[in-house]
Amino acid sequence: MNSARSVLCAVAAALSVASLVGCAGDDATTNTADGCVAPGVTADEVKVGMLYPDSGGLASSFSAARAGIDARFGLANASGGVHGRQISYVWRDDQANPSTNLTMSRQLVEREGVFAVLETSTATSGGAPYLAEAGVPVVGLAVEEAWSRYRNMFSFSYLFTDGGSVDTFGRFVREHGGTRAVIVRDYAGGSTSVQFADQLIVSLRAAGVEIPAEQVTEYQPGRASASRIAEWMLNNGVDTLVAAMDTETLAQLVDAAGEAEVPLKVILTGREVSAELLETYGARLGGVTSYANYLPFQVSSPALGAYRAAVARYAPQLVDPDQTLALTAYVVADMLVRGLEEAGECPSRQSFMDGLRAVEDYDAGGLITRTDFGEDFGRLRECYAFVRVNAEGTGIEVVDPDFCGSRL
Repeated sequence: MNSARSVLCAVAAALSVASLVGCAGDDATTNTADGCVAPGVTADEVKVGMLYPDSGGLASSFSAARAGIDARFGLANASGGVHGRQISYVWRDDQANPSTNLTMSRQLVEREGVFAVLETSTATSGGAPYLAEAGVPVVGLAVEEAWSRYRNMFSFSYLFTDGGSVDTFGRFVREHGGTRAVIVRDYAGGSTSVQFADQLIVSLRAAGVEIPAEQVTEYQPGRASASRIAEWMLNNGVDTLVAAMDTETLAQLVDAAGEAEVPLKVILTGREVSAELLETYGARLGGVTSYANYLPFQVSSPALGAYRAAVARYAPQLVDPDQTLALTAYVVADMLVRGLEEAGECPSRQSFMDGLRAVEDYDAGGLITRTDFGEDFGRLRECYAFVRVNAEGTGIEVVDPDFCGSRL
């Protein structure tokens, strides 16, 4: 992707499965008073690392991620830590650059001697091979192909995979009246955008949704492209628009479709519609439906209440906790906590990875749909939460918090 806007559509992280052999400094492996020997582990502490863009064009977008990490680790430490050990972390700025990500991964492992790495970045593919060979567990947000390549990489959801598709999206479209769809992707989306568009085609057709011969349409920035696509939809009887692009671009296309009076019954996207877009477009975005694998903020839930309380207490710098990156980073940190719990009282990197991979019912305390870290590795989720912009364009309403299909 060749712009900050496009890059923001792909948030990734890298994990590793082997044991560290000759990659860290002499003091990286700690022999604790209780006999435990592992990098970053002492009798009363586990030190981990974090990589994210703290500078550059994506810095402001990812700033909320650290608040999510602070909140979950703060909650764990206030409860006595994990097996009596407090969790601490050091962070590095990878500038959303793969080369920098690799450099900073090496620093965390070889200089800081961290036990594991959390990544909320778009450039984790840079350090992923190194971390895999070094045997350093990494947890994070998976939207790069590396996540489905290394068994040591842990995420609660995969956006781009080689593990086939699901009929969930097609079922949803059919249940809401869609019969003939067009898939539009951002021309700058790169190979990942193409791959996901292909998975959407399989999902829609499996549910009986017709797709015209021109399977995927590329959107070029500008009003002319939006008008051209809208006219094509009108002339080809399209009633469903499925977007593999960011919501700002989608808003321009939806606006053009409205002006052309395209009778759209379903407008589906995997991106969140922001308050800024609602303020700009209002009712013209009415009906735009988003899907995600975490609990919608609009749902009244004890899990979300606990999350907000943790942010208020341990990350007060985040004024508004209802931010996607904050919530998903909180879940990433929770995965780290769960891995330490599964690793036992004398954790090693390998026991962390073996233990977490064996968890079959992970839901981050109710914040996400159930995940089996073994069975679900590298595969699209079967269940998603669907929300949509209300008719007035003033807010978001929940369509279904747990809509499920089947794997194909």
